[in-house]
Amino acid sequence: MKPIKNKLTLATCSLLSQHSGSALAIENAWEVDTSFLYYDEADDRVSVAKFVAGVGGDVTDRDRVSILTVLDTMSGSTPSGAVKTSGGSVTTTGASGGGGTGVSDPNASALAKFDDTRLGNSLTWTHQHDNNWTVSYNGAVSIENDYRSFSAAVTVDKETAKKDYRFTVGLAGTYDQIFRVGAGSTPVPLTQIADNEFAGEGEKNTTDLILGLTHVINRRTVGQVNLAYSLAQGYLTDPYKVFSVVDIATNRPIDDSSYYESRPGDRQRTSITFQLNHQLYPSNNIIHGLYRYYTDDWDVNSHTFDFNYRFNLVDTNYFETRLRLYAQSKASFYQNEFYVNNTAGLDPTTLFPEYISADYRLDDMYSVTPGIRYGREVGKDGHLRARLEYMYQSFKHSEFDTNKAIIFQIAYSKRF
Repeated sequence: MKPIKNKLTLATCSLLSQHSGSALAIENAWEVDTSFLYYDEADDRVSVAKFVAGVGGDVTDRDRVSILTVLDTMSGSTPSGAVKTSGGSVTTTGASGGGGTGVSDPNASALAKFDDTRLGNSLTWTHQHDNNWTVSYNGAVSIENDYRSFSAAVTVDKETAKKDYRFTVGLAGTYDQIFRVGAGSTPVPLTQIADNEFAGEGEKNTTDLILGLTHVINRRTVGQVNLAYSLAQGYLTDPYKVFSVVDIATNRPIDDSSYYESRPGDRQRTSITFQLNHQLYPSNNIIHGLYRYYTDDWDVNSHTFDFNYRFNLVDTNYFETRLRLYAQSKASFYQNEFYVNNTAGLDPTTLFPEYISADYRLDDMYSVTPGIRYGREVGKDGHLRARLEYMYQSFKHSEFDTNKAIIFQIAYSKRF
């Protein structure tokens, strides 16, 4: 469930690459924004309920503050990395906690149950300097059953005198603590689950840097390009993911065949994002187009296309259609299972590579997400939004070759 957890973390500098640049500052105004998001995968897999409440406003003629609180509840089951034919089940905690820590079978089941709750808070202070300089300071804390995250970020924006160009530089640092529920520690990589070999808490440090340029091309068109770089170091292995050792002759897992995965201790990520927003004439409908290329030193490369078309209706109502396309290549150390010649009687651990993971999120995959959104003004200075999306993912090598999910969100904001 880590992809959902990561995608729902509080905004830091790394999220600037997804900024539309279309937000409008409301002078001397306060605004309260609330939303509820529900994410539900098919076949009783992952379910997420996310509550968000934020408030922001001007405290001086040059300073603006915003506070955001996020509460997530997550449950269901998620692929553990073990092959489906391994049989048996374990009571080890799943992807995000829940369950116990004693092993009832040396072979992990292909789906692991979990239950997790996350509470996050962030504070952002923005100061407007002379000569069109703006500096924002952000701090965030996120606490889960098995994860603690602390981050700080500084973002600097500079607009030209004509305000047709805006340059952005952002720097963020994050410190994470990772541990299994109940055990309070992390398993030793490449060890059997039945051996119960554990080390201390995992620690991870991440630095994010972003460079951005926004250009007002004309009165109806705004373009944006962002270059982002991220360096993560420390414990990057998932403490809940395993892989199966399979007999090459029978294509079945051997006894005591489930082992904890192992990933490199650092990861460098780079992405470049292009975005174009255009208002049509004379309909005043709006087109949003985005393309992002991502690459990292785990050999994961991805392409993202995101297209939105907004129909402006009467009385400030609007209806928007969306299509998101995503494709990625697998990590260099991804293997759905590890094959051995069981008749040779060799200890399989002597054959393991330094890094191996059967986590389906590191597989070759593509995703298609169509969706719709509706928004309207409610009363005086109120804004109601709702969106519904369907996500389809296909994986090339994973035991679970497809994943389907429904995403629903409703939000309401009020200006004072």
